[in-house]
Amino acid sequence: MRKNDNDQRQSFLKIILMITGVALLITACHKDQKNGEKLSVSYHLGVLLAYDSPSSLEVYNTMKKNLLDYQQRTKETIDIMLKEAHGDVSLLPDQARKLAHEVNLIVGISTPALQAAMIETENIPIVFASVANPYLIKAGRTAVDHDQRITGVCSTAPIRQVLELIEQVKPEARKFGTIWTPSEINSEYYLELMKESALEFGLEIIVQPISGAQDLVRAVQTLVRQQVEVLFPVSDNTINANFGLIGQLAVENRIPLFAAFSSGAWFGACASMGFDFTDIGTKTAELIIRIKEGENPARIPFQYIDRVRFFINEEAGQKQGVRFPEKIIKKADGVVKTRSEDEIMSPLMVGAGSE
Repeated sequence: MRKNDNDQRQSFLKIILMITGVALLITACHKDQKNGEKLSVSYHLGVLLAYDSPSSLEVYNTMKKNLLDYQQRTKETIDIMLKEAHGDVSLLPDQARKLAHEVNLIVGISTPALQAAMIETENIPIVFASVANPYLIKAGRTAVDHDQRITGVCSTAPIRQVLELIEQVKPEARKFGTIWTPSEINSEYYLELMKESALEFGLEIIVQPISGAQDLVRAVQTLVRQQVEVLFPVSDNTINANFGLIGQLAVENRIPLFAAFSSGAWFGACASMGFDFTDIGTKTAELIIRIKEGENPARIPFQYIDRVRFFINEEAGQKQGVRFPEKIIKKADGVVKTRSEDEIMSPLMVGAGSE
């Protein structure tokens, strides 16, 4: 009988241990679930996208990719609310006001987007990207002395470096044609930089203003009649958004076309120099994360990109009457081809809400 009693006690103890183990497991699962709930914190990000230019889209897409990577690492969510102006900057003030009531931080991609966010909102952090000179619109006095709620990534185009490149590739060319958009503050700034550098190199700059994309054909035709030897448009939002058309016109008129934004070679320039807009998008995402995690934008200096990228489009160059010396080709970050319509990136990546 004692043996049976012992067997019963052992069976009873086993049952108790099993029940206790299950209870502990359930408790642990609940605890993990609660911890998971704590990690899943929602942060609302508003983006003002003023233009559908290749550079702006590249910044936005790269920024979004980096934020998605951050979400996967941290299990925290960042909701992106996108407002697009499609080049109609008159829409930006109202879009900025609407975002201010719904988000924790606003990203302004381009000078007009930053300006609208500055003027139309209060007390909300702002991160800018692809702004040539934020000091022109009084976002700050220096990189460290700036509006306390604003920081961002500057992207001043390398005007002088492109002129140096043209001197090496087409030393006989002395008469340059440029196009600019007077309604864009950054365009005027770049035009002045170009004129200053042209004086230094002893070049003649013929200038054609445009009010919008509809004026581009006329502007190029006017420069052709004035017998310019090189086309070097100002790198502004209107021009960059329609750079493929300028590339076609350069081929038709057999005039070398150079660009002061890195991806210009993909859109028909024989060569392009500029900051990599994926680098700008990455830095923009880093600033957003720093502010989200509690850092004060007042203490974050304006950021600059260190490396200038250089690309050559030999096929476009041949059609435009340019042959690149081997020593120049070796200096390039890459030799590329003009993108077809099907290869051009979609303005938006899947998953972003927009209005």
